[in-house]
Amino acid sequence: MTEAEAIDLAKKRIGKRPIVLVGLMGCGKSSVGKRLAFKLSLPFVDADEEIERAAAKTINDIFTDHGEEHFRDGERKVIARLLGNGAQVLATGGGAFIHAETRKRVKDTAFSIWLRAELPVLMRRVMKRDTRPLLRGGNPEATMQKLIEARYPIYAEADMTVESRDEPHDIIVNEIITRLATGADGAPPTTLEANPSKTVHVELGDRSYDVLITRGVLRDAGALIKARFGSVKCGVVTDENVARHHLTTLENSLKAEGLFAGSVVMKPGEATKSFRNLADLSERLLELGLERGDLVVPFGGGVIGDLAGFAAGILRRGVRFVQIPTSLLAQVDSSVGGKTGINTPQGKNLIGVFHQPSLVIADTSVLTTLPAREMRAGYAEVAKYGLLGDAEFFSWLEAHWQSVFGNNGPALTTAIETSVAAKAAIVARDETETGDRALLNLGHTFGHALEAWTGYSDRLLHGEGVAIGMCMAFRLSEELGLCPAGTSARVTNHLKAVGLPTRIADIPGGKADAAELLRLMGQDKKVKAGKLTFILVRDIGQAFVTRDVAPETVLDFLGREISR
Repeated sequence: MTEAEAIDLAKKRIGKRPIVLVGLMGCGKSSVGKRLAFKLSLPFVDADEEIERAAAKTINDIFTDHGEEHFRDGERKVIARLLGNGAQVLATGGGAFIHAETRKRVKDTAFSIWLRAELPVLMRRVMKRDTRPLLRGGNPEATMQKLIEARYPIYAEADMTVESRDEPHDIIVNEIITRLATGADGAPPTTLEANPSKTVHVELGDRSYDVLITRGVLRDAGALIKARFGSVKCGVVTDENVARHHLTTLENSLKAEGLFAGSVVMKPGEATKSFRNLADLSERLLELGLERGDLVVPFGGGVIGDLAGFAAGILRRGVRFVQIPTSLLAQVDSSVGGKTGINTPQGKNLIGVFHQPSLVIADTSVLTTLPAREMRAGYAEVAKYGLLGDAEFFSWLEAHWQSVFGNNGPALTTAIETSVAAKAAIVARDETETGDRALLNLGHTFGHALEAWTGYSDRLLHGEGVAIGMCMAFRLSEELGLCPAGTSARVTNHLKAVGLPTRIADIPGGKADAAELLRLMGQDKKVKAGKLTFILVRDIGQAFVTRDVAPETVLDFLGREISR
């Protein structure tokens, strides 16, 4: 598709609706908006400039002379007027979309695009100018962080989400036009599902449970839990990052139903999955007064789910738990299936139990506060489900991955639902990994060794290790003549486009040693009779388990991979 064709299709999809850009100060609304308007041959309007023109004062002066409430009232009136002017690109102030009346008017009459940016990006941009009334005085970075926590879940209701990165804004404009043209989050708002919700059932007899996938369900978690389990006490386990963004919402929901027993907040990071922290967590949960009929509520990513799930499995010889995963990786993979555990110096997840949750609640709106790197790492597990058993799903991801990262629409829900359903089907057949559940470890034999080599540090996130490991599994399969030439390049190109590492050399902090990686692979929990277990492929969507790869073959392969 040529650029002219894309622009023409984008304009047809939008029709006579305005395009409204929303997001925090510094996300690039004005810069992106001007370029987008120019490309689409539409007028560009800055709502703040219109407010200043109408008041004959600067925004700063309005705040100083009359206060924020007066400004917001004028802002609502100006935006309501501007939305009636037909096709245009309208950049709004950071607080405009937060007001329910304005948000509804935008949804009814326009197509909204959230320019989402990480905190460091925002701070680099806003500190160049002294025209931000909400950042005057105090600690600007702390203020911005509070705005992120309060506003990102609301911005996520926009029709499209685009990452505003430190790169030329023309690139972001081209992405918007392409997504509008192809219908990736770009159909007119009237055809978008307002709140896509799905339920996946994990069939395990009397231990069966549901995975609820929806947006904004966190505030109703208490009511959901009470409806299913009665008046139980709930001990929440989370980490400092999740607590800062979302813990108050969950606690209030549980308190409203009389279920809240207390919260335990752990340090974030893979190193938290240790014997010492398991012991500490178990004692603190007992101090909350949890009994056999009560619930542990892991509220976080894979680390918290694994650790708190393990604690639930051994507390009073086993109590029930409800997973509320807050990362993409946890929502699509680690929260489902009952694997719990901790790490040791010998390897990852070598100590643990199979203990199934009683319910999984996946609120996609919490992903709006997830760092972009964590979101990409979680996507590796999404891609895994296409690569191991669903070639059609992988092709869909190649076409729609940008929509998946939108955090707020049907594409994200589809990706999570498809991944969870694939895992649920495998777990139902092989709960304790005596057969084809091992397929879920595509990329993990290599990836876990790489994680151990990096000391489970932030040099390499789990999903990043899986991404590299999957690329290596496909390359090894090609070298062994098991799958068609060019297959690994297709996989690598897709993961690279998403922004994931695909080679050992992509890991910062020093060069790996082939013999050491092979030794670490030997600690993998899937080793049987001293033989390494590999998940290799015959093609995309056709993974299989084998123990027939000789150690010397693996060692030679690792040497080439390190030098790649």
